[in-house]
Amino acid sequence: MDKKILLIEDDDLIRQLYADQMRAAGLEVFDFPDGKSGLAALRQQKYDLILLDIMLPDINGLEILKQIKQDNGLKSIPVVLLTNLGQDTIIKEGFKLGADAYLIKLAYNTDQIITEVKNILAGQMPQKPQELTPI
Repeated sequence: MDKKILLIEDDDLIRQLYADQMRAAGLEVFDFPDGKSGLAALRQQKYDLILLDIMLPDINGLEILKQIKQDNGLKSIPVVLLTNLGQDTIIKEGFKLGADAYLIKLAYNTDQIITEVKNILAGQMPQKPQELTPI
């Protein structure tokens, strides 16, 4: 597979685990520990998918998502929010800002995340939730 994945995740252990497992599955992954370096990489190279944590040390992942979707050169890249924040308000905000999928880390093992990534790269977007629990 010649698709490039940008992974922005601040937790070193999780980032390394995801990157190693995706590479072992034949995916090309470029991983960064914070929003600034991830955004810089995004502006230097074309990626086919972005895996984005929300809680980052410098720029909030939702702000990064907003910047991506406002940039005509980047907005067509699918963005998957990969986070442990599962509150309805945050999930709704992520989809409102243009996320293509929202995966809660604790709800998916690495193999399931890789399957979702491969499906999205193949053009099979996961279904967005119809209605989330009212706030």
